Parts: sequence; C-alpha cells; structure tokens
Amino acid sequence: MTIVLRSDDMRRRNRLRIIQIVRRGGTVSRGEIAQAATLSPATVSTISSELIVEGVLIARSAETGPSAGRGRPSTSLSVNPQFCHAVLIILKIGAVNVAIVDYAGTVIAREHFHLDMANVTMEDFRDTLITEIRQTWNASGLAAGQLARISIGIQGTTDIAGLRLLRSPMTPLTDIPVAFWLEEEFGVPVRLANDCDLIARALNWRDPERYSDNFAAILLAHGVGMGLFLRGQIINGTRSSGTEFGHMLHQADGALCRCGSNGCIEADAGDYAITRRYRGKPVNATPQSHVEPVEIIRIAEAARAGDALAAETFASAGRALGTGLAGIFALVDPFRIAFVGHGAAAFDLMEPALREVLKNSNASAASNIPIDLYVDEMPLVFEGCGIGALLEIDATQADRVGETSKP
Repeated sequence: MTIVLRSDDMRRRNRLRIIQIVRRGGTVSRGEIAQAATLSPATVSTISSELIVEGVLIARSAETGPSAGRGRPSTSLSVNPQFCHAVLIILKIGAVNVAIVDYAGTVIAREHFHLDMANVTMEDFRDTLITEIRQTWNASGLAAGQLARISIGIQGTTDIAGLRLLRSPMTPLTDIPVAFWLEEEFGVPVRLANDCDLIARALNWRDPERYSDNFAAILLAHGVGMGLFLRGQIINGTRSSGTEFGHMLHQADGALCRCGSNGCIEADAGDYAITRRYRGKPVNATPQSHVEPVEIIRIAEAARAGDALAAETFASAGRALGTGLAGIFALVDPFRIAFVGHGAAAFDLMEPALREVLKNSNASAASNIPIDLYVDEMPLVFEGCGIGALLEIDATQADRVGETSKP
C-alpha cells in the first residue's frame, strides 16, 4: 500500500523529529540533526529557525579559539527551558508528590504532602489536589501562563484515554474524574498513567538501545505490576491501562489477594504475600495494608543465612512470577525483563525458581532471558512522568506550524 503524505503533514513530522532529536541530544548542531533525521541541511535550517522564533529552541554559538578557524562560528541548538513548564504529580499510598519541571526537564519546585486516601471523599480529594498544585506552583514564582500540561502517575488503573482513575489500592473510591477536575481548574491538558507504564517509558528513554522495541518492567513492591513495551509502544487494554500482571491467575483457589480474588500472582509475590507466608498465617488471611520494605529485607537476609522457610517463601514468589511470564511468552515470544522496586533486592532468591518454571514451560526458550534489576522505582516513575509530559508538549508544538503561542 502506498501512503501519500501532504506537505503540511510532512512538515509537522519533521518538526517533531527535530525537536525530539534536540531533546534527546541536549545540545546538538544542525549538521548532527540533519544526519540523525536524514533530512537535508536546508530543511533542518528552515525548520530549526522557525522553532527558534517560536521559542521552542535556542541557539548558542560554539566557543571560538585559535583552532576554530575563520568564518562564521558554528551554533548548537537546545530546547528552551523557559518555553513552558509542566506539573508532575505522583500519587501513591498515603502521599502526593508534586513537582514543576521546565521545558528541559529541570525540576523548578517540589513539594511532598501526606494524604490518607483510604478515608478521603471525592470532593476532599479534588480540593486537596488543586490546593497542593497551587501551593507548589506559587512556590515556584512562575506566571500562570507558563503552565502547559499536568501529568499524573498513579498506583492503579486508568481509562484508556488517561482521564479517569478507575480503581486503585490507594483508595476505595472508583471512577474518579481527575483530569476533568484539573483541566477545568487550570485550563491545560491533564493525563493520568499507571506507574508501571511510566517506569517502562523511563527505561526506554534512558537507555533506548537496551530497552527498545520489546521488554517489560515488573514492579515488585507491596503489589506486583507490569509496564509492557512491544514493537516500540506501551501496551494497554482496550478500555483501560490494563496489563494487570499481578492479578493474572497463578493458582486456582490459591492465596487471597488484596483485590479480593484468590490465586493471583501478587498473592504469592507481593510484599504482603511474603510476610504472610513467612509468619505462618493462613493463605486466606487478610493482606496487610502496608509492609515496610525493611521487613522484606530481613526475610531475605534470613533466607541467605539458611532459614528454610524464608528461602521457600521467596521461591514461591519466583514460581508465581515465572508462571505469569510463561503465559505471556507463549503469546508474544520472550523479551527482556526489568524487575523494579525494593522486592528486586531479593530477586536472587526468586530467580532459580522463576527460571525453572520457564524452563519447564512451553516458553522454555525464555529460561535464559536477560533480566535487569532496579531496587528504587520512584526515580523511574518520576522520570517517566516527566518525559511523557514533555514529549506530549513537543507533539502539540510540532502541530502548530508558524504559531508563537505556548501549547
């Protein structure tokens, strides 16, 4: 099939390509852009000049010296930090973290708030979010017109458009119209995303060679989640953010999960599952609402010191994770895995059982898949939230050919 692009569509595509090359490169010459984008120097010069006039990019002359030679000094391009700003919000159990970043991704202001979402009303949640955003924005000293976008990372499931928080372990509230509240209040686009999706986005941006087309980021914390990247795209459900890896069925009539079902992967591999099993509680005992990471570390230390029950507890978690991965690999073929979160610090105790399950499954070829570990998920969640917001602003501005107004 032949695809014909109109000249304005091609121009928008080239504008976006140039902005994103500069964003990834930090400081880039026009010649480097032309090579990376496979565009003519004349096209790069024309479009980059437009973007400078619009305020998206800034040009700086290269340092001159005895070796610089004669003639016109070369210039390098970078994104203009002052072009606009974004608000980033990370919602997790008991806390709201609000930050403001400039267009280059530098944090301008940051505030941390306590919020007991287990007992909050819909109205109180709305008012609290708005108040905390305003407080952080006011602390930055920025003018209201500098705000271009609000990006929110959450523990839970959103609708496919990223406008509503459908459900979350943070709160009994459901179908929360967060984006509508904030768009009405602040007049800018607002999007929500699952924290595991943001982790995957951050890994892809941070190391695109290692985390390119196909990989998954699996969060091992109080719960178990997955951000899935296939063919270069985040994979979601048909109606929601989906990819609820932790709630795939591991064992029929198995242990009680915090979601209320029995036999979920998380019910054997989440923090509360590990402490429940190690303490000898019944598998149908109500999951703890919160487990301190140090508790998992202590059980891991006991396992490494020869505690058989502790070792079997982590082996059970590994088997649950391996069963889930075997099912996914049978559908879409094996790929790299990054285990993220404080639970990853005990992965050495889970790995043998996980790989044994893969070896004995229909996905036996996956038994040697590469696995990476990141024990602190929050920097990745924040980074994914930030780069997601900035890339959306880039796309919006790329569509505004010839406009000098902010997105």
